[in-house]
Amino acid sequence: MNTADNSSNRIGNPTPNSHFAQRFPNTVESLETLAEAVEMFGDKMGWTNATVMQINLVLEELLVNAIDHGYPDGRDGEIAVQISCDGDTITIIISDDADPFNPFLMAAPDLSLAVANRPIGGLGIHLVRSYMDGCAYCYSQQRNQVILTKRLP
Repeated sequence: MNTADNSSNRIGNPTPNSHFAQRFPNTVESLETLAEAVEMFGDKMGWTNATVMQINLVLEELLVNAIDHGYPDGRDGEIAVQISCDGDTITIIISDDADPFNPFLMAAPDLSLAVANRPIGGLGIHLVRSYMDGCAYCYSQQRNQVILTKRLP
């Protein structure tokens, strides 16, 4: 199920303080549709291409991790993404019904090591932290929730 909402409950004419929301099954195939919807929303909001690209990269990283690792038994699940913009701050809330997991507990990778000497993992969360101004996690009502904030340039 896909939905996009803002103050008028339609993605077509977002206004300042707009809100975007989309729900989709926990499949990698759903991510392309989400990326396109975020691009349209960002365009309507007047965000730079760099801002939209960063948001889509962050979403892809977090959602692929949730899909690949949060549903180890292969069960069907639902992921929800909400994006709101209040003045110069974008807030993104990602929630899913996957197994509880706080991605921000992962240690930052040691980028001074040669690629061959680095342990696998951690680069995606490093990217998320570098593109976002705030990152938080909670588990509530049997759902993971990641809350991200980004100040507009």
